[in-house]
Amino acid sequence: MENRVEKELDGWLTRERRFQKLFSFSLDNNRAFLKEKLRYYRTLQAKYKARASPEEQLTLRMMRQEQRAVEKQFYPNLWIRLGYKVLSGMAQGIMGEPGQKQYTANIRELKESFRKLSFPDVTLDRQQLAKYQQVKVPVSYEVGENQRMAFELHLEPGDRGHYHLKGYNATLHGLDGVSSSRKQYFRVDKKHSINAKQAFNLLSGRPVLHGNGDNRHWIQLDFNDRDTHGNYYVQRFYAGYGFDLEKKLRQLPLKELGNPEKSRELLKGLQNGERKEVTFSRGYKEQKLTLEVNPRFKILDLYNRKGEKISVAQALNGKLSKKTGLQKRARLRKGLSGKDRIRVKRR
Repeated sequence: MENRVEKELDGWLTRERRFQKLFSFSLDNNRAFLKEKLRYYRTLQAKYKARASPEEQLTLRMMRQEQRAVEKQFYPNLWIRLGYKVLSGMAQGIMGEPGQKQYTANIRELKESFRKLSFPDVTLDRQQLAKYQQVKVPVSYEVGENQRMAFELHLEPGDRGHYHLKGYNATLHGLDGVSSSRKQYFRVDKKHSINAKQAFNLLSGRPVLHGNGDNRHWIQLDFNDRDTHGNYYVQRFYAGYGFDLEKKLRQLPLKELGNPEKSRELLKGLQNGERKEVTFSRGYKEQKLTLEVNPRFKILDLYNRKGEKISVAQALNGKLSKKTGLQKRARLRKGLSGKDRIRVKRR
């Protein structure tokens, strides 16, 4: 495991060498520099003392010896030095190990971040956050008959011991009613992260609309290829690739498109990678089908009640109506324009 104290001390030494090149005087006796060095040592002690690994604890003890030598140089008078130690000890008490209120606030923040990513209620307590440098929180729930999603949430400590969600491993167990599984790591990004429901849909083989603004595009996991970490490669289909979901929906006589609320629900569900049940309406006849997005082939996949894949022509009995199912003034949001910046390699 990485020695975080050593890494930060290396950063300080790099900074010290840079200053030595900039100025002609020696930094060893410069009071402004020594004062900053003492402040930096105190900060490291407060930051890592409560959660240091054995290797880091050794580094902190050695750093403490160096700190005493600098204190003696900066405060040669014994009484002044003792007064400084008392004051710095009080400061470390304030900056040091988080109290119950800080832990409670951090746990509340973490649970809110879990909720935003569609995870169920996760049990967290102070002991979990106080013992480890990195915390891995398991979450598991059923997603269908003989299928289960298992997550491993990776929490990483930041400044003053506050943890944040760095990413998570997602595993879909029981594919096709058998014991096989698929696993993928998803990094958490504050702007546009993959939530738990989208992770399930991606591992099920369905695409998800990802990103914001002009960067909005479809992503899909390539189950035929993995990287060195065992994660599936991600196929990306940008606006310039030529797939327009809203246009494809308008070509179908869907009853749901006649209702603005239901049309928005349908669109959002398909963008999240869900399979959506729709109603084909032809005159007085209605037929229930399941709809799924297929951006790679620029089509919508249809399934009948038996789960069999059928064509649009079969669904319409060979008659594809040019009319849409939209009522007057009922419109779907226009698609985003943009260029296909990453071409998808066809297999």
